[in-house]
Amino acid sequence: MKISTAVNQLTGCLEIVEKALPVRSTIPVINNILLEISQNKLIFSSTNLEMFIKVHLDHESSENGKILLPPKIVDIMRSLPPTEVDIDINLDNYNINIYCGSANFNLYGSNPEDYPVSFDSQINAVSGFNINKKTLKKILRMIVFAASNEETRPAFNGIFFSFKENILSLTASDTYRLAYKEVKDDAWLFEEDRCLVPARSLRELLRILDDTDGDIKMFHHSNLITFQFNGIYFASRLLEEKYPDVSGVIPGEYKTRIVIDRKKLEDIINRAALLAEGKNQAVNLLIREKQFEVTVMSPEGSMEEKIPVEQEGEDLDLFVNSRFLLDILKIIDDQKIFIDFHGEGGPVIFRLLNDNSYLYLVLPIKKVN
Repeated sequence: MKISTAVNQLTGCLEIVEKALPVRSTIPVINNILLEISQNKLIFSSTNLEMFIKVHLDHESSENGKILLPPKIVDIMRSLPPTEVDIDINLDNYNINIYCGSANFNLYGSNPEDYPVSFDSQINAVSGFNINKKTLKKILRMIVFAASNEETRPAFNGIFFSFKENILSLTASDTYRLAYKEVKDDAWLFEEDRCLVPARSLRELLRILDDTDGDIKMFHHSNLITFQFNGIYFASRLLEEKYPDVSGVIPGEYKTRIVIDRKKLEDIINRAALLAEGKNQAVNLLIREKQFEVTVMSPEGSMEEKIPVEQEGEDLDLFVNSRFLLDILKIIDDQKIFIDFHGEGGPVIFRLLNDNSYLYLVLPIKKVN
């Protein structure tokens, strides 16, 4: 069996499916990439049993067959010059010969007989809904970073999806901060539903999504959420933990509101973070007479910087984790943003001037007397 195609096309497919390969697994068969060859396409698949990725590549072939490719083939394809590559596969002994320019590799594939069944067989009868790819990418970037990475809090390792009528809402929190976003589409008509998606799966999906136009077909079925676009099928198992009701941590009226230049604030916090120390990386925020001041003190020195802001409400003095501030300031593109404060012990909430469907909440650090 022979495959002839462009190196960059093949490498692109392999780099996508590589994202679902397990880091460590006691099941040897899933450490490989499944290649299925049909008359008009190549299908690459991988899974770590939490995620499953399948990629289609158009390719004319006179034969059909399956083989497990060793993961090293991804690095090999990356190393080849951007030209045509020929791959000869012997399905009797699973030998793989790769020819590209003056390079020749011989790899040992394996029998695909025990490879897990694709998750997509579970959604054939399920109708999904379409969401713009750029929209989904933007939403995920605004939400996923706020989820916890600590395995001791499994519920907070997930992104909470809520479906209701024509609104999809996403929530992420690590208990110190929270990000929330709604997206509405009049073409949707959801039955009320909810699910908890592993944040690490969505981080991998983000790495796959490009900035081209088009829609993604999205399905929620049983214990899976799936995304189909551009010949790619991406599925993730859902978390079974119950997500807590976090609506109570979002206060109503603010005591102080400022409108501030996002880029200037990002630059100031970046400078202050150079001296911020300890687990909390704390910086001191002060608001007085329409001046926003950032200060930090450490054994290495101190820093302070002020910028004028539009201010409503009372003056304020509190400490916040500088990393939590930079995480949001690096993601949003708006020139100016709202920041709402709820007293020295209350949360700090970032809001967008032209999008009231998004908020990012950060809890202040308690002062030590």
